[in-house]
Amino acid sequence: MNGRERILAAFRGEPVDVVPFSPNIYQWFYARYSTGTLPAEVADATHPFDVLRHLGADILARWDTQWATKPVYTDGAYSEEYSGHSDWDKPLVTAFNIYPPHKTIRHRKFETPYGTLTQTWEYTGEAAADFESKYWWTDWSEYEAVRFMMEATEYELDADMLHHWVQQVGDDGLVMVNLTESPLKRLHWLAGPQNATLFIMDHPEEMKALADIHQKKVLAMLEKVVDNPDAELFIATDNLDAMFYPPYFYNDYCRDFFVKAADIIHSRNKHLVVHACGRNKVLLPLVGETKIDCLEGITPPPMGDVELGEVRQKVGFADFTVNGGMDAPHQEITANAEERLHAYTRALFDSMGDRRHFIFASSCNTSPLTPWENLVHFRNAAREY
Repeated sequence: MNGRERILAAFRGEPVDVVPFSPNIYQWFYARYSTGTLPAEVADATHPFDVLRHLGADILARWDTQWATKPVYTDGAYSEEYSGHSDWDKPLVTAFNIYPPHKTIRHRKFETPYGTLTQTWEYTGEAAADFESKYWWTDWSEYEAVRFMMEATEYELDADMLHHWVQQVGDDGLVMVNLTESPLKRLHWLAGPQNATLFIMDHPEEMKALADIHQKKVLAMLEKVVDNPDAELFIATDNLDAMFYPPYFYNDYCRDFFVKAADIIHSRNKHLVVHACGRNKVLLPLVGETKIDCLEGITPPPMGDVELGEVRQKVGFADFTVNGGMDAPHQEITANAEERLHAYTRALFDSMGDRRHFIFASSCNTSPLTPWENLVHFRNAAREY
């Protein structure tokens, strides 16, 4: 089987020749690529696909295709600019932004009749990641401006860009179409998890109105693109961690969105993935009820709170696929790494039963601290067991 066939078989619950090995190595790659510290074996690599192919991995990618889903502003005035300094003379790529050469800060502005909203992202080399240092929405008084921006935002798929990345992957795997995120995650991006939570508690009707606006916009886009033959997997780039998604918030701000998205996608025999790293255990029955096909990046203890071998039973949805297992504590092992990673992988695979509906993947991402040899050990163990 090739990578594409293997991953599709996993989603369909069909037998595979070997368990798909699909690490998300994007952060690991760009952290090393931008600092000239790629290992000698892949020193000439210029894209994560080069490393994944060197490993013989089954490519399951979304970082590149996420940019094919574009916001379009029908009113107001949007602008952005970049600042900061980096010695890197190529675009700096993260999970959330692409910075021009030598830049590390992204400033965004949206002007409305109710005032101007701003957002700032900052890249830090120490973390090899970027973070929102200024959220769009910092005070409840900005509600009308935020609502105006949401009502003025539509989403469109750049089909040519998606097709480009489908061709780049070829038969080595699959790419996922970015479905943006659930209404709850959209509120987190706007106000930050803390303020979004406080606003929900203090102003539930107004916040539900914003959630409904976002849901209608995204589902309208989905209806337009779901029949595109390049769109076989869809991903909502949430983070289903119970710390930020308590069950009652999930029911009020996610359930209806995921149910309707899943219905549209399943009617075409396609699959819905949602990103989820962290503590998922209490959410798993809700995931099953909303018929999500896969959580990307399920994390075992100690950073998560559920063993992967227990996940499908707790979800209770027959078509659910487990994705994860390569967590940071194991990725970063240095002492007796080969022996320990083989033992861990063997035990994990044994816990998965017949190993259908299972993709051996990163639990969220691959830490930049992961030794190259450990990726090879994971690969060898996955192919052996």
